[in-house]
Amino acid sequence: MKYENSKQQSKATVHRLFEISTIMPKLPATSLTRLRSTCKRWNRLFNDRSFAIKHFHKATKQSLYLMLKTVGFCSVSINLHRPIEVTGELNLINPQYSLDEFEISNFCYSDGLLLCVCANKKIALSILDTKLVIWNPCTGESKWIQPIHECIIGNRYSFGSYQDKKTGTNSYKILSDKYSADPKLQFRIHEINSNSWRNLDVALDFELGWCNVSLKGKTYWIGTGEKEKRRGTFLVSFDYTTERFKRLSLPRQYPSYEALSLSVVREEKLCVLLKREITVKTEVWVTNKIGETKAAFWSKVFAVDFTPPCDASFLVDEEKKLLVCSIYDLEKLQHMAYTVGEDNKVMEKAFGSGFRPFLFNYVPSLTQIEQVTGTKRKRGE
Repeated sequence: MKYENSKQQSKATVHRLFEISTIMPKLPATSLTRLRSTCKRWNRLFNDRSFAIKHFHKATKQSLYLMLKTVGFCSVSINLHRPIEVTGELNLINPQYSLDEFEISNFCYSDGLLLCVCANKKIALSILDTKLVIWNPCTGESKWIQPIHECIIGNRYSFGSYQDKKTGTNSYKILSDKYSADPKLQFRIHEINSNSWRNLDVALDFELGWCNVSLKGKTYWIGTGEKEKRRGTFLVSFDYTTERFKRLSLPRQYPSYEALSLSVVREEKLCVLLKREITVKTEVWVTNKIGETKAAFWSKVFAVDFTPPCDASFLVDEEKKLLVCSIYDLEKLQHMAYTVGEDNKVMEKAFGSGFRPFLFNYVPSLTQIEQVTGTKRKRGE
């Protein structure tokens, strides 16, 4: 009898191990997080770095549409037949302030992690009361970082990953840029795994657009500059492994554009909006070969009779041929979201003061954040 019970327990254990090793890494991150409070064993699994890495590479990608709010983000739905709708909330908890005392002024994201620029509403422009936080909304894990610049005005941040040679796993860096009389002091790098800031010795011969997006560890901007005695517009990437910028081609090379913005589709494709000054149509282009070859291979998805401003945040549904743009309307003095399909019918939705005109495609993950105590500073800061 004891032998039979032992045999059954052994089979049950093997079955559980099979589920954990084979099935669990393939489930979407949001489905797994519901199991975290079930028992201590599941909770330990979420703290297992090797499981998080396996899940990142094998899991089904569950794409969410998010919009920035004052103290967090809200999930939204997009539809062909009705304006954009809010479906849920993700609030960032600041251990130093209550929800009504701070705000998120800007953000960027990579691999399911969000880098948020947070400021005290009462002293919003003071570096003494401005912090950076890396946050995983799916797991609730966060890490607060002190910015290095003396003044927060005009600072821009980007966020990406590189493979750590010692561990063979992804680590993360923050790139900060600020206008400086000395171009070589414009950029600084923060390494998350060592908690250190340092200068990046690089000077650009072109200008970066204000907004950026991250895809597969790299960050992308729209760049403008002189090329072959003509001022051109192109794509710019930053590699966090080599710590160097690179020019890439856009779908079509024209001297000037009336509208031009970047977005990411399901953390798989880079998407760009293009509109020449002499045309009515705004074109939606995507590429999933970005960074894999020297040239970027683009394909046109659809076009609409709608003109968003440059650097407008937007979402694209390839299957439904649907475009959603979010802007702050200076005439209406409020945040507006516009939805338009191939039929060129425009639906609009006004949002209150608690929302910001930033939309993006977010894929939840179990990616862990390196937690390193202490602050190190290297020469050349």
